[in-house]
Amino acid sequence: MYPPHSEDKARTNGYGRHNPDATSRPTFYMSEELLRAIQIQAQRERNSRSGFISGLLSFLLLSPVGQQLRDNARSNNRTLAQELEQSLALLQQQIPIEQVNQLAVTSQRSQIEMLTHLVLLGLQAYSRE
Repeated sequence: MYPPHSEDKARTNGYGRHNPDATSRPTFYMSEELLRAIQIQAQRERNSRSGFISGLLSFLLLSPVGQQLRDNARSNNRTLAQELEQSLALLQQQIPIEQVNQLAVTSQRSQIEMLTHLVLLGLQAYSRE
C-alpha cells in the first residue's frame, strides 16, 4: 500500500524536507543579473528578498500610481512592464537628469527631492498665469 500524500511533493526537496521556496519559484524566470540586483537592494533595505519583491509589487499593483499605470497599459494595449518602460523612457527624454543632479548637489537635496521641488516651482509658475 502507498503512503498517504500528506505533503505536496512540490513543497519538498529531494530528501523529504520542507522547502518553502519550492511552491513559488519566479527565480526560474529571472536572469542572474536581476536576481543579484534584487538581493543587493533587499540587503540594503534590511529586508528579505521575497519581502522586497512583495513591497514592489504591492506598490506597482495597488497604489494609485500603479492603478494609473495599469489603466494606461490597458488603454495603450501594452503590458504593465511595457507601459512602465515607456513611461520611464519618456521621463528620461524630457528631463535633463544630469542638470537635475547638479542642481540637487548644489542645493543639498536628493535627486527625487530636487525633481519634486522643480515640479512644485513649475506648478506655482503656471498657476500665476
